[in-house]
Amino acid sequence: MPIPLRDLTGARGRPTLGVVIRFKNSASTLPGVLEALRRQTVRPDLILGVNNQSADASPEMLKSVGARVLEWKQPYHHSRVLNLALSQCPTDLVLVLSSHTVLDSTDSLERLAGAMADSRTACVSCKWDADPFYTDAIDWAELTTKGLKFGSIYSNSMGMLRRSLWQQTPFDESLPTMEDGAWALQQVQRGYVCRRLKLDFRYQRGTTDRTFVFAALTFKLAARHGLFVTWLGPSASLKSLVCCLAARTFRSTSQAERSEALVHRERLRAWLIGRWQRKLAE
Repeated sequence: MPIPLRDLTGARGRPTLGVVIRFKNSASTLPGVLEALRRQTVRPDLILGVNNQSADASPEMLKSVGARVLEWKQPYHHSRVLNLALSQCPTDLVLVLSSHTVLDSTDSLERLAGAMADSRTACVSCKWDADPFYTDAIDWAELTTKGLKFGSIYSNSMGMLRRSLWQQTPFDESLPTMEDGAWALQQVQRGYVCRRLKLDFRYQRGTTDRTFVFAALTFKLAARHGLFVTWLGPSASLKSLVCCLAARTFRSTSQAERSEALVHRERLRAWLIGRWQRKLAE
C-alpha cells in the first residue's frame, strides 16, 4: 500500500519532498549519499529505497536513517522500478537519486525545490556538464528551434519532478533506458519547462558506455515528437570517423581521440539502423 501522507512531516508552507533511491549492493557508496542528504539545508520528508535483490548491507543502511525500503524481485528495468517507487511515494515533489550520486552542495534540495516553485516547471536536475547549448529553462520553443541533442535534457540520477505530472504520464516502460529524457520531453511538449541547475555533485563509480543506446533513443524520441536531431549528420560523421581511423593508422592516438572515433561510429550505426527500421515499417 502507498505510504499515507499523514505519516510525513513536511514543514508547513512548502510542498512535501520525497527522495527515491534505487540500489543493489551499494554498501560502498550509500554512506556518502546518505550523509550528503543528512547535511542538506532542507531535509526530505521521506526517503524511499528500492532494493534490487542486494546481497550486502545496503537495505539496513537505508533503514538505519529512517528510510522505507521496497523490494524489487524481477529483472531490473529503469521505468518499471521508478513507476513502482513513485506509486509508493505520495509527496508533492520527488527527487530521484542514484545510489552512487553524492550531492556535495548542502543547499541542493533547497535549490531544486525552489526551482519547482514555478508551477510551469515539470522537472529540474543538476547540470552534468558546462555545455551552453540549451538554456537552464528548456521549453518547447527552444527545442523546436535548436533541435534535440544526443543525451538527455533531464537526469534521473539526480533529478526532481512534480509527482502530479508523473501520475498523468508515468515513465514509458517500452524504453530500455533514457526514460528520464523521454518523460521530460513529454512534459515540455505539453507546455511545461525542464530546468537545470549548477550544483556540486559527484559520481562514486563509473558507468558503462551507452553511446549507441542513447543515440538510437535520441533518434527515436526526436521522430516521436517531430523534432530534428542536432548532430554532424551522416556525411560529416563518416568523414570525421575516417579521419580518426587514419590518425590511428599513422600515429599513436590518445584516449580522447579513440573516444571521439567511438562516438562517431556508434552514432552512425544508430542512424543507419533507425533508417532501416523505418523503411521496414513503411
